Amino acid sequence: MIFKAIITYPDNETQIPSSYQYTYTLMGNVIVDTFDNVNPDEVNESLGLTESEPTESTESTETDEEGDVSSVDANGNGQVTIQEAKDAGFTMPIMSDHWLYQYMDDRDGDGMVGE
Repeated sequence: MIFKAIITYPDNETQIPSSYQYTYTLMGNVIVDTFDNVNPDEVNESLGLTESEPTESTESTETDEEGDVSSVDANGNGQVTIQEAKDAGFTMPIMSDHWLYQYMDDRDGDGMVGE
């Protein structure tokens, strides 16, 4: 694989690039990716993506509230993997006071799964 990166700066004084161009050959195909180095917050605001209503999470905000493990345990084995928890909408890490923790494998015993 051949890889070439061209990083463009607006002047000789700044250390912040203005654009990037990556060229690489993959399985005989030449691929060129070019993009400007922009502030994502400014772009999202200009596109109207920053003023949305908050969405409700599928995760309970009460960590001691019991949930239905069968809705998370995709293969029905009584244990919940990190991927199963993520697929069900839970964010990591799962702490020891969370109802789901008892169904998960905390291999290092630090009270957190998925850290």
